[in-house]
Amino acid sequence: MEENNINEESIPAVLGSDNLVRMAEFAEKRIEAMKRIKTAALRVTSQHDWIDQNGKPYLQVSGSEKVARLFGISWRIDEPQLTTEEDGHFSYTYKGYFTLGSATIEAIGSRGSKDLFFSRAHQKDIPPSEIDRNDIKKAAYTNLLGNGITRMLGLRNLTWEEVKSAGIDQGKVSKVDYGKTEMSEEGKDLRKKIGDMLLEMAGNNKAEAAKLLLVYTTFIDKKGKTVKGKSTLADISEKAMPVTYGKVTKVYEEWKKDKKEEEKIKKEFEKEEQEKLL
Repeated sequence: MEENNINEESIPAVLGSDNLVRMAEFAEKRIEAMKRIKTAALRVTSQHDWIDQNGKPYLQVSGSEKVARLFGISWRIDEPQLTTEEDGHFSYTYKGYFTLGSATIEAIGSRGSKDLFFSRAHQKDIPPSEIDRNDIKKAAYTNLLGNGITRMLGLRNLTWEEVKSAGIDQGKVSKVDYGKTEMSEEGKDLRKKIGDMLLEMAGNNKAEAAKLLLVYTTFIDKKGKTVKGKSTLADISEKAMPVTYGKVTKVYEEWKKDKKEEEKIKKEFEKEEQEKLL
């Protein structure tokens, strides 16, 4: 049986041992550089530059422009292309060329009237004829800038953990969930009543009210597993709102009853103290 010996002469010159070492060292330095760039880019932004979009961090154009200025990214943008469909819906598409140092990349930005952000409100569909074309055009331009700048710096597909490392609190950024329909007036009324009861029990302290909500919405599922509740009413669905209202109301009524008893005892004590002084 012949030995399968590999000597250096059988390795292409580009994959020679010295070249491999240099390539590995270069790759490691490049990875570290990209990490530092990402950290610096995130730190220049604030919570107002981010949106919680369906549970994922999305950098708005305000944040993208801050990052671009920090690293000296420039761009050139072609005229937008308008596409109109048979049903009247339309979309705008921009192509841009983004440059950092000697590197240039192409990017596309597109938005259309079918996007739920433009085509639906108050649980009703909005016909394309009632959608402002300038709004779609501006949104496509914004999308282009975000795509080009974040691609250039490797800021795509970020997680909230990465964004949090720059001091951005997910709970404090604006939230957009296209999968949720707007809550009905009945649901909003229950939400307000829940909020009022929680605030009263928490002594008008919003932070304490949030803790109470978390406690009252935490439950044990059928498998015996603890399911963590919600600390903000905005995260409670319309379907779950009546259940939450029932739980909070029950606790609130007990709390009111105990409070009345405490006040009664307090008044009786004060009365006795006054009678002693007579």
